Amino acid sequence: MIVTEQKPFEEVLQSLQGHTKVFIVGCGSCATAWHTGGEREVKEMAARLTEQGKTITGWMVVEETCDERKTKRDSRAHAAEITEADAILSMACGAGSQVVALTHDSKPLLPALNAMFLARLQRLNLADERCVLCGDCILAQTGGICPVATCPKELMNGPCGGYRDGKCEVDPQRDCSWVLIYQRLQRLGQIEDIQAIHTPKDQSKRKHPRNVAKALPTPDAAPSPVHHH
Repeated sequence: MIVTEQKPFEEVLQSLQGHTKVFIVGCGSCATAWHTGGEREVKEMAARLTEQGKTITGWMVVEETCDERKTKRDSRAHAAEITEADAILSMACGAGSQVVALTHDSKPLLPALNAMFLARLQRLNLADERCVLCGDCILAQTGGICPVATCPKELMNGPCGGYRDGKCEVDPQRDCSWVLIYQRLQRLGQIEDIQAIHTPKDQSKRKHPRNVAKALPTPDAAPSPVHHH
């Protein structure tokens, strides 16, 4: 899940200066789950903007705003409302907002959310960072716990000298990632993995911008007909 936060309403209003008619786009995936850009939040935003004198020409919540195909598909049903608007307010992550901008490149795109991090969702109101998209996953050697995402120092080979009683030096409220890794490897009977020496991260795998053109799988041959006797 991509964790987002709503921008202060005053910042949203400031970005909308000079724009009277607004179309709002929400996301049915991460922003809905995190309650920052789902249907309820979109309607609340529409009501607040209306109170401030804005005209909401319409709104939609795309199943996954970052999927260009779905954004284009859903936009067709709201073509007249989008045409009427002089700006689009996006309640999606940065990737989703950019898809909306590219889909409607004649309209100013204004973000209502800040994208924070890629997270584990523990409860509907609790998430923590679990992946930094480094492009070189080492979870097989660290018991399924990522030290790059969970250690403030991104240490690759054991804890720093500042941890105390299993707690992090940077944030004493959180458990030391490498203590958790050790304990998990011990439970799994893989404690020998703790001795592996990890080289520094190849930061070239995190360079930006990145893109991927992935070959699609070849459809399986049609199954042979089944005859029942």
